[in-house]
Amino acid sequence: MPAEYPPFMFGYGAIAPMIEKIQDRDVPEIFSHDYLRFTLGFARESDRAFIALAKRIGLLTVEGKPTELYNELRKPRQAQAALAKAMQLGYAALYSRNANANELPRKELGALVAEVTGLEPGHATARAVVGTFLALRDLASPRVEAAPVENRRKEERRGGR
Repeated sequence: MPAEYPPFMFGYGAIAPMIEKIQDRDVPEIFSHDYLRFTLGFARESDRAFIALAKRIGLLTVEGKPTELYNELRKPRQAQAALAKAMQLGYAALYSRNANANELPRKELGALVAEVTGLEPGHATARAVVGTFLALRDLASPRVEAAPVENRRKEERRGGR
């Protein structure tokens, strides 16, 4: 029996643009390949894997119907939380081994994926799982950039005088 790997798609670079388009379009009755291609504009063969990914992380039912989580994703103020919930659902195997999987650097995440799947860290599927996870993580968490160390030191000196 083949192993059940965490959700992934090889073309994970398309995830962010797909999510953006989903947020700008009406909710379909069924999220099909035709909807993905003609309404959202993602016609590459590799883009089709998004539907399986969306099902595995709870955005779509097995039949392809959008879920409540899908509806939350479409609301700008709820989108990050919806994706965080979706990740907890879809990547339960990773989170059960490391509750802070979403905070791991790429290399450590790769090791965790290898541990969970039994794949070598450099295996194409393992890399796709990591890339997909990181693409979703980037969308699920606020992008707060820390000030460069040099600037913080200058600010600290100014404030301390």
